[in-house]
Amino acid sequence: MTENSYNMEDIRDILQEMGYSLIDSGPNYRSCPIYRDSDSKDVLSIEKNTGKWYDFKERVGGSFEDLVKITLKLNNANEVRDWLSKKSIVITPREEVKPLIEEPKTYPQEYLTKLLPIHDYWINRGVSKETLETFKGGYVKTGKMAGRYTFPIFNGKQEIIGFAGRDTFSNQDRPKWKIIGRKNNFCYPLVVNKNIIRQLKQVYIVESIGDMLSLWEAGVKNVIVTFGLDLSSNVINFLLKIDVDKINISFNNDSENNSAGNLAAQSAYSKLINFFDSNQISIKLPSKKDFGEMTKEEILQWKNKI
Repeated sequence: MTENSYNMEDIRDILQEMGYSLIDSGPNYRSCPIYRDSDSKDVLSIEKNTGKWYDFKERVGGSFEDLVKITLKLNNANEVRDWLSKKSIVITPREEVKPLIEEPKTYPQEYLTKLLPIHDYWINRGVSKETLETFKGGYVKTGKMAGRYTFPIFNGKQEIIGFAGRDTFSNQDRPKWKIIGRKNNFCYPLVVNKNIIRQLKQVYIVESIGDMLSLWEAGVKNVIVTFGLDLSSNVINFLLKIDVDKINISFNNDSENNSAGNLAAQSAYSKLINFFDSNQISIKLPSKKDFGEMTKEEILQWKNKI
């Protein structure tokens, strides 16, 4: 597949000549879509290096030539090329190089037999046995996850692509959570709640499985776990695919400590703003440090407020 290549400065100059007022947004420009009536100054996103664009309100997009065509109300691609040539814009066809897709490692289903139905750790923290069985979690006595309550991570084909284990001994000498598998490949727990998110068109993004379990027990089931402070491209791609209406970034509220969760929430927002309109994204941190410290009633009060 080929596409046309432009100089980044040419793209900027042409956009401004056509009347676009540009907001610099990292790899993209944001602007009002002057080809239609709109009060939003940033609903249109345009890639700086290709000119590809996307209108978040109308949910349409295309090539730089398409944007020139609809903006100037030209009739066809020939008229676009003629207009650009008069501006001394050099159009260079280029071959689009697609990155190699690396298949994530999978693990035998027999590994699930190592997850013993010993749920005391989470039950003592207010998580029901029914919920834990929904996510197929269990306690591990031997191996890499020894002493951890472990959750299998599935892909859309019900294959195991990783594990996340929570230390049950509060051992200061080892990390609270241990991950096996590549986090960037995880979209958890979509194998359980994908249809819920599709139906509600809204999602809460949290740091850990523990946060997710607390929300789940309070009836908030449209949740995605990031397994840390970084938002992966897999999660963003899923949100784009289902055309979600509202994204709530709900990382830990570390304002009284090192503010790691607060800063990470801002970073996640900066990533998402390149793909979604600003009114689709909100930072909604828990009212306490994390959802595990909140009761069901407090979580519901928090949810009602937002």
